[in-house]
Amino acid sequence: LIYGGKTGWIGGKMAVLLKEEGVEVVLSEARIENREEVANELDAVKPSHVFMAAGVTGRPNVDWCEDHKPETIRTNVIGTLNVADLTMERGIHCT
Repeated sequence: LIYGGKTGWIGGKMAVLLKEEGVEVVLSEARIENREEVANELDAVKPSHVFMAAGVTGRPNVDWCEDHKPETIRTNVIGTLNVADLTMERGIHCT
């Protein structure tokens, strides 16, 4: 299961590389800042591994993050902690 693979550069590249190696890849539909959504997705997909590449980088540039600090923290800090905590609770390897 890849978080950040649908629209993110790193997650997208990782999805392509894994698929080329014959690995089954599921791209996350959940918003990582929504803990319940992430928990439900993990329980439904039951992945053996999670690749965490989601985060706000700012559009059109990183200055967006400076002007939108609550949204940036909600995703980059709280969202990342959600994924880390929920995968740990379920014994799922998270990178």
